[in-house]
Amino acid sequence: MSDPSIWESGHTRKDTLRYTAAGLLGLTAFDLFAASGAAATHGSELLVAAGKLAPWDSTRPKGPATGLPRRIAWANTAAAEFFLALTAGMKEASKRRNMDFVTAISGNDPAKNIEQMESFLARGVGTMMMQPLNLATQRPVMRRALDSGICVEGLITFPTTLQIAASQYKVGFTQGKAAADYAKRRLGGKAEVLYMNLDSLAPALVVRHKGVLAGLKTGGSGVKVVSDQGVDVSVETGFKVMSTVIQAKPNIKIVLGGDSAVLGAYQALDQAGKLSRDMYLSGVDGDRQALALVKRGGAYKASIAFAWKLMGYGLGQFGADWIEGKSIPRVMVAAPILLDSPAKVRKYESDSANPAATFASRARYEKYLPLLGNVSFANQKLYWKKEYVPA
Repeated sequence: MSDPSIWESGHTRKDTLRYTAAGLLGLTAFDLFAASGAAATHGSELLVAAGKLAPWDSTRPKGPATGLPRRIAWANTAAAEFFLALTAGMKEASKRRNMDFVTAISGNDPAKNIEQMESFLARGVGTMMMQPLNLATQRPVMRRALDSGICVEGLITFPTTLQIAASQYKVGFTQGKAAADYAKRRLGGKAEVLYMNLDSLAPALVVRHKGVLAGLKTGGSGVKVVSDQGVDVSVETGFKVMSTVIQAKPNIKIVLGGDSAVLGAYQALDQAGKLSRDMYLSGVDGDRQALALVKRGGAYKASIAFAWKLMGYGLGQFGADWIEGKSIPRVMVAAPILLDSPAKVRKYESDSANPAATFASRARYEKYLPLLGNVSFANQKLYWKKEYVPA
């Protein structure tokens, strides 16, 4: 078993979020297409309603031998915490299935990413996982892989065999509604809100913004957004925004945004002596510092996380299944996980720390990552030609 990882950095967290916005954060299309047909046409596009895709049927019989190399590749783009968690999951699954696992990190360099993907194909792989970076150059490589019978796994992109999908509106609505529920339950239905949006980074995050505001509206007229500020992905910006806003709006009780910005707001409130236990601060990302604060109790009440290591483990297992001729899901839905208590954080951390045990229980695994559709090497021309948005 080899693992020739190429660890390349040269990126900022803002860069990482921008590029990820083209992937997991970037799911904004509302059409679902399935591809089938002759290899010469790469399949004909068929419109399918999102709700019509059936749950994955794991009982389908194994097909004939594929002849594919027992090697799984991951063309990573950034050494970000969540991508490295995905890497760890894929590596563990590959090892358990006696598959060679190879990965490389391009440091958000599109040319290097293509070079690495080409290198994987030249070496020989049965499954290749990728993250969108420059799709104009990536897609020709992906199509060549598909034409060779390779399983192409991708974060909210196409053409792919297995697509990871997410709804940014649902992420935002989950965050906003949880805050509204807290206001009704603990603040008498009245609360002033600061929301720090990431609209400038990607169109997909405008969709999240709309979801947050819709979720907050479920709290009634007493829950009011008194400041809606555009920020970048940094603790420093969150600190500056909160330090300024609290001067004009000293009665703010709810602060929402990404974990980095909200962590900065937490620090600003703490330093100003304005932090109180009845406040509700909530972020998105499942940042380790944020989860530590949720476990501690206090003003930082919640973080919405994605199960990155579990995702990677499933991608590794399904990549191995494909190579062995078994039927795999067409979609893995990255569900937003609301972690708003120490017990929920501990459960999330425990399940992520032992992905094999979590994956062994389909019901347990699909609380994090629902699985939809079926495809195998035997019907390899069935692949995604559009982005899928879960219902």
